[in-house]
Amino acid sequence: MLAGGAAAVTILATGWGHVKSLYSQVAGRVVVKITTSGYQADAILLYLKHHFTASRFGPRAYVGWKLFVRPKSRVQLVSMEIAPPTGRLYWKGWQPIWVAKSKDGLGDLEEGLQAADYDYQTISITFPRGTIDPDKLISDATNFFNDQVRDYESTGGRRHSIRFIHGTAGNTATIQMKGKSGGKSPTSSSDIRACLSHRPLGWTFSDFGSDPGEDVSAIDGLALDEVALDLVREAGRWRETEAWHHERGLPWRRGYLLHGEPGTGKTALARAMAEDLDLPVFVYDLATLKNDELLKAWNQMLAEVPCMALMEDIDAVFDGRKNIAVQNGPGLTFDCLLNCLDGVQRADGLMVMITTNHLEKIDPAIGQPGAIGSRPGRIDRVVSMGRLDEEGRRKLAERILRDWPHWIDDLCQAGRGDTPAQFQERCSRLALKLHYGDLNGQPDVPTAMQKI
Repeated sequence: MLAGGAAAVTILATGWGHVKSLYSQVAGRVVVKITTSGYQADAILLYLKHHFTASRFGPRAYVGWKLFVRPKSRVQLVSMEIAPPTGRLYWKGWQPIWVAKSKDGLGDLEEGLQAADYDYQTISITFPRGTIDPDKLISDATNFFNDQVRDYESTGGRRHSIRFIHGTAGNTATIQMKGKSGGKSPTSSSDIRACLSHRPLGWTFSDFGSDPGEDVSAIDGLALDEVALDLVREAGRWRETEAWHHERGLPWRRGYLLHGEPGTGKTALARAMAEDLDLPVFVYDLATLKNDELLKAWNQMLAEVPCMALMEDIDAVFDGRKNIAVQNGPGLTFDCLLNCLDGVQRADGLMVMITTNHLEKIDPAIGQPGAIGSRPGRIDRVVSMGRLDEEGRRKLAERILRDWPHWIDDLCQAGRGDTPAQFQERCSRLALKLHYGDLNGQPDVPTAMQKI
């Protein structure tokens, strides 16, 4: 009895297998199904959004991102329609095409960015045989994606954004989530690259991301000494001389190490340079990255040059060549970092900015001060960021206290020895008190200064 039942089950299973095989063969003669992943999947979704019409029927899916909305001048929730995981039908004339997320693909609804998973997404594309050339579809989508990345047409030509890159080193919770957390969400309020294949509701992509305007320079808002201003001028000339470098066989890249005590404006300078040069900024959290994660994220970044790689407070991660940030499990090694900064792979169009509060902890293989620097090609210039001089204090004071110029001289005197962050806070406190009339009736400026 049992033997007969087992035989029947075997026969049914074998028969079902033949039915599935026959169905696949018949279906393969009627429809074409292709599978793609990574950036190629991004390219397909972006291409379909612009060149095909999405069916109004079937499931719909939406997601909300916190983005900086320029007309509102603030970060707020932005609703976007995304491709449903169950699939969606698109039309181009009478030609239908069905696109669905692969069961092995990562969803769009997860937040956060892990470098190891950043480019992983798998979709399947199905259409009637003879209606679409698969090679042409892939080629057209690839060319369109490259044009969008190069020209940033969706954002009105603006390239500057800030993207945070972190990994899984020393974080067991993150490691356990790997494979569930996708990389298709913005990593900052100005990062819209991950959203380009979505459809924003009520806005266009040109409305997103910070944009100070053509007539406003971020550098002009900083108080910089002559050394820092010379660095700014050099960076601007570097940005304009790609062809000049190539004609002379010179690598079109620059590396800067900014050092100084906290509050001297190292990160502010890097951010302002990126804004004025219209460069995407990739901020690397080295303490959370492992070797494979940094290498993958670095290679992805190089696809979007010219851009800036920013590594803040490297002394908090490496004391010399020792990684002091990761105590348990594998972390980033110093030789892997060096390989990214100046390895065998060309990195034309890359500007590297590294900041540190303790120059003495920086290994000479990265860079140390000198007329040329200890390691050009990795770090070309080492720049000291110090406290404000008289000219720098006056520039800040004149901007913040422009409605009360008679206070500026005494304020600059009181702020001798301040770092830029300290003096800006001093100016801001005084300006607020003057704005609200808290200092009316003070007998003299020095007396009022004591109340700040």
